[in-house]
Amino acid sequence: MRLEAILWTGVGAYFVTIGLIYAAVGGDTAGIVLLFAAVGLGGLIAGWTWEWTRHHPPRIVDRADADASDETGIVGIYPIASLRPIALALGTASLVLGIVIGSWLSMIGLAVIASQVLLLVRDTDT
Repeated sequence: MRLEAILWTGVGAYFVTIGLIYAAVGGDTAGIVLLFAAVGLGGLIAGWTWEWTRHHPPRIVDRADADASDETGIVGIYPIASLRPIALALGTASLVLGIVIGSWLSMIGLAVIASQVLLLVRDTDT
């Protein structure tokens, strides 16, 4: 979180600078208030990230001696090859064509879409 804290501190410093320049040039009151509200919001996030960094151990990405193999874990879970995307496409096509042809086709298309989405989620969550 150290990098994020530095980033949000930079956001707050940027808006302070722009707000002071805008106020010195003679900008309208609403613009000045909005710029300093942005300072407050950026400062709020920056303060939270600095506080979080103080009270938690450093993450792997924050350590200087870390390398890419330290953080690798499960790369991803991918579904096997299936014909479900084709069925999903047919269901979508029938849902859209049901607007022109009749509501019965839209209901069939909606049922096919719902079943295929549920089956895709079940196949992926293994």
